[in-house]
Amino acid sequence: MQVPIHELVVRNARTEHHKCRRDFDLMAKRKAQKAPKTTAIKAAAVREPAQARSRASMESLLDIGRRLIEERGIDDCSMTDVAAAAGSSIGSLYFRFGNRERFVSEVMQRQIDAAKTDFERVRSNQIAAANSPTEAILAAVKWFVGSFAQNRGLLRAQLRRTLESPDVWRPFQDFARHIVDTLIEDLEAYPEIQRDPEWRFHLRVAMQMLLGTLNNILINEPGPLDLADPRAAEEFGLAVLRYLRLQE
Repeated sequence: MQVPIHELVVRNARTEHHKCRRDFDLMAKRKAQKAPKTTAIKAAAVREPAQARSRASMESLLDIGRRLIEERGIDDCSMTDVAAAAGSSIGSLYFRFGNRERFVSEVMQRQIDAAKTDFERVRSNQIAAANSPTEAILAAVKWFVGSFAQNRGLLRAQLRRTLESPDVWRPFQDFARHIVDTLIEDLEAYPEIQRDPEWRFHLRVAMQMLLGTLNNILINEPGPLDLADPRAAEEFGLAVLRYLRLQE
């Protein structure tokens, strides 16, 4: 008898997450052992453009940087490539961003800022207006899966970059933690979820399994599950609800 996808997710997510974390820690340790000792250099601050035309030019550079990173990965995306694709001078690019690491960080931060805005939209229109904790949780899960699918190339590049510099993933971790904290805050209004005295902890576990599985999909793509499949969000949502015992 074939096992439903949502049951496989609940059954295997913990194992996959711990396996990925173990492999990640091992690879990061090996990278650190091989890397030469260097003195950390503080990245120069980005020069914020004062005029609308300059701001538009800066946004264009970040758009091009994102596209190249998604196509090639971070290691194969140089400032020279960005300048050439933008029809700009390399000197102008360095003048605005200081160095390559700062430019990549700005591309990533821009994605996080856009995701924050999008999540607040979903929170206002769907989560806050939900008639039950089930609806609210499903809306949050659907947003997570959709966000990973929409930004898969950029997130995959950043995950690979994290193997050499674990701290670069910190803003994404903080953002995910903020979303889960916000979801818990919104769910406090539903009496039915209070039947489980440990529901807050259980929700964090469920979200950790979800995020760990989504990261695993990006790292191992192509795999058995495609995030672009509209059924993926539905199955992940069902898996979370079953883990929380909110649905049989």
